[in-house]
Amino acid sequence: LRDRLTKVLSGARRSAHLVHQLLSLARNEVEVKLRPLDVATLARDVAREWTPRALKAGVDLGFEGADHLSVVGEPLLLREALNNLIDNALTYAGTGSEVTLKVQAQGSQVLLEVADNGPGLSPSDLPRVFERFWRASDLPGGCGLGLAIVAEIALRHGGRAKVSAAQPHGLRVQLLFPLGISVIPE
Repeated sequence: LRDRLTKVLSGARRSAHLVHQLLSLARNEVEVKLRPLDVATLARDVAREWTPRALKAGVDLGFEGADHLSVVGEPLLLREALNNLIDNALTYAGTGSEVTLKVQAQGSQVLLEVADNGPGLSPSDLPRVFERFWRASDLPGGCGLGLAIVAEIALRHGGRAKVSAAQPHGLRVQLLFPLGISVIPE
């Protein structure tokens, strides 16, 4: 009985996750109200929120970044993008791995990056990771929407999403946004 209940609970969680992802896609299709915000503080807060889950999963979650960096964006959508990236990294990197959320200025852009030292993906899979409903065939779980949502959010903010293999192994997902007007408190 316990086994069956565990399977039912697992199925319910997967269904709830799918509904959440579909709602995120729908929200992303509504007009976005962009405003100046400190994305470094937002990213630091997101990393803190994920720390308990990372510890439970045996993953070292770190944050590297500037104290303040401004973009013009929608905080809920940017938070959703970072949540999806960290969730993917914690889910697929594996116990004993390291996941790092990095925020830095790169010329006239802001880089948000989540990198891990897990098994990564095959080079042939990398070009497809932002396609809706695409999943690597050898990975359990997921519905193939998380990274598609991340890419959509980046586009809605005048940015772009990139994925590459981390060295010596792992995955690196980068979001590049135009640097915004300063919202740093005086």
